[in-house]
Amino acid sequence: MKKKEKKERGITLVALVVTIIVLLILAGTTIATIFGENGIIKMAQKAKDETEKAQEETDKQLQNLMNELSNVIENETEKTTEWTQPDPLKPEITNGEITLKIGDYVDYDCTTSDATYTSTKEKTGHTEDQVFKAKEYQYGWRVLGVDENKQLMLLSEDFAQPIEGGTTLGVRQAYNLKGQEGYANGVNELNNICSIYGNGKGAISARCIKVDDVNKITGYNPNNTGVKDPMQTGSGRKYQEGQAYEYGNKIKYTLLSTGVKYEPSNGATSGTNTVNKSFEYYDEVSKSWKNLKIGESLTLQSNYYSYYSTTLTTTNDKTSTIGIGTETQEYKMLFKNSSTGLDTSNAGKTDNVNYWLSSSCVYTSNGSADFGIGNVMQGYTGSILYFTNGLFYGVNLGVRPLVTITSKAKLKDSGTMQDGCKLYNLILEQQ
Repeated sequence: MKKKEKKERGITLVALVVTIIVLLILAGTTIATIFGENGIIKMAQKAKDETEKAQEETDKQLQNLMNELSNVIENETEKTTEWTQPDPLKPEITNGEITLKIGDYVDYDCTTSDATYTSTKEKTGHTEDQVFKAKEYQYGWRVLGVDENKQLMLLSEDFAQPIEGGTTLGVRQAYNLKGQEGYANGVNELNNICSIYGNGKGAISARCIKVDDVNKITGYNPNNTGVKDPMQTGSGRKYQEGQAYEYGNKIKYTLLSTGVKYEPSNGATSGTNTVNKSFEYYDEVSKSWKNLKIGESLTLQSNYYSYYSTTLTTTNDKTSTIGIGTETQEYKMLFKNSSTGLDTSNAGKTDNVNYWLSSSCVYTSNGSADFGIGNVMQGYTGSILYFTNGLFYGVNLGVRPLVTITSKAKLKDSGTMQDGCKLYNLILEQQ
């Protein structure tokens, strides 16, 4: 029995050894299969690398495709419309596909914006703050012309009126600028006010109309008065030629104890104004008002002018059409009251559109100089706010924003007429 038990134990041990050996052999084979040169792990890593490389190539091709598609879309959406006025003597502008007449209507809408602007009394010299709100605008928009970037410009048909602090002008509310503050801040304030009307669909900016905008339509040039010159390139007889306040003339002022000595550069009469014993002027460098001291001198250049749009001179003759005729749409747009807004009782019948121009001016004369902000008043331009001898005015006039339309916008004839002009729909292709 003991021998048999030992024998059985020996057999079990041998089997165990054999089993271990077999397992070792299998383990070696498995390790080689997994970790060998051509093992599973190596092959898996190789497959992973190849997959990543293929994915990178696919991503690259996809990105190239997306870039090409993006370029196509961008080229399509970036198509722009350039407007030109082929003949400066005709009130027409074109983009090659459509021709607009100066004065035509476009259904631009500024009232979609909640923008407001408060022009404070500290900046205007007025007794109250004057508040403007884009939503309160109640009139249309008319084609004024083309800007330097060949973009379409639209002019408000009538006043953008203050909802608070304004001054009554007929049936409208006007904007007041007064004295030194009005002159110093007037141009900026007018442009700031008008900017809130440039947030409607299709607009890229807005500012106040200025004298150059008017001159391009009337054809007036202060260096070439009495001659229609819409491109502003001519030279001839200047505004008030030979006078102390001739356009472009420079006058040297010297404050003496006896008065103000004046010496015009154009050869006009020199002398001393013994009535004026002080000389207060606006210094453009320091942007402040200063007084000349005894013995001090100052040279100012005149850039003031006024004219009637029909004659391009200081003579009012409504039968003349050297400039623009009183029955033309451009004249009605610039110099007559609105015919589609709330005030329609005398629409298009009276010259009642006195409004500011965001253009400052200096008027030189014998022994004094005057500072003002330009305006349109019943068919002519010009205004003064402050005199160097201390006198000042407060002036109440309308505000007329000018909006520039994006070159991506398109216009479509609505098929309807408004005030004898075509009405066009403003369309943005991406919308």
